[in-house]
Amino acid sequence: MVLFLALLRKKVGQNSTIKSARCLAILLLLAVVTTLCGQVQIRMMAGAWQGIPPKEASDPRSRARRAVFEEFHRLNPDVQVVNAGGLDLPGDLQENGFLLSMAGDNAPDVFYISFRQYYNYIEQGFCRPLDDLVTADPSAIERANPEVMKVIRSYDDHIYAIPWFQVAMALYYRKDHFQEAGLDPSKPPQTWDEFLADARKLTQAAPGRTGFGFSAGQGSRAYHWVNFVWQAGGEIVEPAENGAWKSAIASPQAATALDFYRRLVAEKWQADGKTYGPAASISSTFGQDIADGKISMWLGYTNDVVLNMADLNPALLGVAQLPAGPAGRRNEINAGMWAINASIKDPKRLDACWRFIKFFSGEAAARVSTQRFVELGLGPLVNPQWLEKFGYKDQLAYVDPGFVEANKEVFKTGHPEPYGRNCQQVYVIADQALDRAVLEPNTPALSILQGVAKDMDKSLLDYEPPAVVQARRRTAGFVFAIVGLLTLAGVVATLRKAASSVAIIDERLPAGTDRKKAKLFLTFCVGPAALSILLWAYYPLMRGLVIAFQDYRIMRPPHFVGLDNFIAVFTQPVFYQSVLNSCIYVALTLLIGFFLPIFLALALNEIPKFNALYRVVFYLPAMTSPAVIALMFKQFYDKSPDGILNLILLPLIKLVNPVLGLLHLPGFDLAHNWLGEPNLARLAVVLPGIWAGAGPGSILYLAALKTIPEERYEAADLDGASWRQKIRFFTLPGLRPLILINLLGVFVGGFKSMESVLMLTNGGPLNATRTIGLEIWSNAFLFLRFGYATAAAWVLGAILLGFTAMQVQNLLKLRFRAAG
Repeated sequence: MVLFLALLRKKVGQNSTIKSARCLAILLLLAVVTTLCGQVQIRMMAGAWQGIPPKEASDPRSRARRAVFEEFHRLNPDVQVVNAGGLDLPGDLQENGFLLSMAGDNAPDVFYISFRQYYNYIEQGFCRPLDDLVTADPSAIERANPEVMKVIRSYDDHIYAIPWFQVAMALYYRKDHFQEAGLDPSKPPQTWDEFLADARKLTQAAPGRTGFGFSAGQGSRAYHWVNFVWQAGGEIVEPAENGAWKSAIASPQAATALDFYRRLVAEKWQADGKTYGPAASISSTFGQDIADGKISMWLGYTNDVVLNMADLNPALLGVAQLPAGPAGRRNEINAGMWAINASIKDPKRLDACWRFIKFFSGEAAARVSTQRFVELGLGPLVNPQWLEKFGYKDQLAYVDPGFVEANKEVFKTGHPEPYGRNCQQVYVIADQALDRAVLEPNTPALSILQGVAKDMDKSLLDYEPPAVVQARRRTAGFVFAIVGLLTLAGVVATLRKAASSVAIIDERLPAGTDRKKAKLFLTFCVGPAALSILLWAYYPLMRGLVIAFQDYRIMRPPHFVGLDNFIAVFTQPVFYQSVLNSCIYVALTLLIGFFLPIFLALALNEIPKFNALYRVVFYLPAMTSPAVIALMFKQFYDKSPDGILNLILLPLIKLVNPVLGLLHLPGFDLAHNWLGEPNLARLAVVLPGIWAGAGPGSILYLAALKTIPEERYEAADLDGASWRQKIRFFTLPGLRPLILINLLGVFVGGFKSMESVLMLTNGGPLNATRTIGLEIWSNAFLFLRFGYATAAAWVLGAILLGFTAMQVQNLLKLRFRAAG
């Protein structure tokens, strides 16, 4: 605007310039306001696969996707697509950010949905049916694969989402690694036996390399392992009666796949006088290991537009079908789908959302993506049908025919990923079978899968035989009646005791005191605090109690289910295990973390020099986020030979192993999986919190130590008391009130703690670190079982309330006085 006025002044006189400029500025302002007012804004979830990539994005796929957004804006100037706000959670937790936004009424208008989430999002009321829009314009589903459309219509024969890209699982491999191992890069493995043999040869070919790789992320191993289950002829879930779904994983076919997994990740072999293995690794840095050439084969997607989705030199990569199992070739097929928020009622916004989805799922978006990939020099990676259709025939000669053939075949042999009710976390549950397969090598695979199937039915799919449900409801009603009577009796007894306490206060008032005024004064003093606690603590607590008796849905009216949620809590084996794990967690915290601050305070109290410096050093961890501390310890516990703890212990192990060998005893592994063994993991998840809390705790104890008169210590010295006697008879009695208060805090905090467990192990292995806090959080925000989570939270509250009441009784017996 300023530049425009400057140019205008040079052409006309000063006065006329000012008048003309004012008129033009007003007209321009009105045009801008009119345009902005007429624009409809669509909010969508930000993320690696679905959001608008930033302008500075450098990877080809992000740049191609941004080009599609820009083309949509060019063709639809009246619509503005923006990334919605909210939590941007990383990796495995990204889905939870969307769920939290829905719960917080800050949800996007258009959101991404996959097969696993499909049924659950529909049942929660997130997705608007799109049948009317598809009927008016069927072109939106023209590109959809028939297998994809079966899933989309499977819920109730209605369409709730539109696929905008479709993918199938393929086998990626490094051609140069094949050549180094003496294998033919043009002949990828065709069967399981060939696959295992090639993986072993690739592992032997170079140190620090494994033939195949699984990702160690949450549910990531099972995400790839299910392909082997289908190749063996098995299934993960299947429909049951009344529209429910149940686990189908406990089958001989799935057991065959689990045994094959054991051979891949645990079996070692002898060759050239050396011990090698295993043939497959489980990597916490999966993507980086592929980029660094540490993994020779892995599973990855190929989609209907781009043949090769890896970020490596295409000349070094091969893409092939997955090897055939006992039942033939099967591989996962999936789709990224757009759904419209069911809360959208404005016709203009609804039309804008539909235009956006239709553009992304149609050929126009494929044309833009193809053009962008060709411009970036990646034309040979694009599906030939699009190159030919959009006029890039000169690129066809450079397309790897192996990529084309693999892309065609994997879509033919595609098997949809689990998509039934509550299947959004099915891989997390299936991971338990893979954990047990490694940690319990002598347990039959079918026995392992039978246990996981029961857990999957109860904790995930909510499947129970109807006769069992009715019997449990009768028992629960009887127990509830007894508990109600006992609670009523307890309330009556408490009220009577409170009334007697008021009478005692009346007796203690001095003679002549106006009792009404005294009571009014006490009410005036205590009333605001009591009302505040009732309003901000007990009222939400009682409102939340209602959810424990409901099947609560975020965007649909809840319905009353009686005691079903409490029945589920008390019949869930993982709930009892989580309570036991919490007790172990608290016990370890008390044994190590409770006394450590006391000893640290005593030590700091005796340091003659640099006392303040040491206090600052030990207090610093309290200034750091618990999540940062957990991530730091996760690197510390890294199971690779380069892990910090493994490097620290390596000299000692090298010193001890020869001695054990002379005694004909097995030696220690040079690298240890600290978070992969249940007993070690229980201790490992406790240490970050202890390390972070020792400093602040010691400062409190140091302050308490100052309240103990120095004269006592001087008198003890004169009497010849030892330092042990001084601690026993003076220090510990002086710290007793603070110890009791801190014990209450540590106990309650330990039972509620879940942050370090979530970051380090996510409750594994084998649920060995799954605390009650993590059980509640997972069911609420991962499985969307809010009623169950609320019922479990009330059980936890009852446990903590009982312990707190006992501690308060002990504290009431103490007498406090001011220091000095």
